[in-house]
Amino acid sequence: MPGTERQSSEAAPSLSERYRATRQLSEALAAPLSEADATLQSMADASPAKWHLAHTTWFFETFLLRDRLAGYRLYDERWPFLFNSYYEAEGERILRARRGLLSRPTLAEILGWRAHVDEAIQPLLFDPRNAALVELGLAHEQQHQELLLTDIKHALFQNPLGPAMWNDEVPSAPGSAEG
Repeated sequence: MPGTERQSSEAAPSLSERYRATRQLSEALAAPLSEADATLQSMADASPAKWHLAHTTWFFETFLLRDRLAGYRLYDERWPFLFNSYYEAEGERILRARRGLLSRPTLAEILGWRAHVDEAIQPLLFDPRNAALVELGLAHEQQHQELLLTDIKHALFQNPLGPAMWNDEVPSAPGSAEG
């Protein structure tokens, strides 16, 4: 079909580059949030922003690092209970309606965990045997980016002061058409 091929002479971003950009966008979306903002859960069907950041990290740690990187040890063995969502085969999990009660770990601790996982996963991103699972994880993280925005929009709307999430422009993924 004419016009469907890539028009640019640039090569498509590598899996490693797409992984980095996707993970960075999640953090950029949450960057303007205070610790309190990131912990808000305005209704039982929503999740706190820091939970979204942690859950997607749990996915990569569980299904790639734990299962595919020899000798990998979980960052914190207590956290799978907190950040699993519906993967019944992975064990018990906190009820969705109670995620907003998680004052700990802090947002800074979750961001530290994300950095740890992002560093540890690097060798797996270059092994073609992991590509499909990494792609699934990236799609999962993108889904949670949308959920994070929806959930924080609802939470901030509940505040009578009407706080804005951003004072200027919304962040975009590095290398995207917007950024």
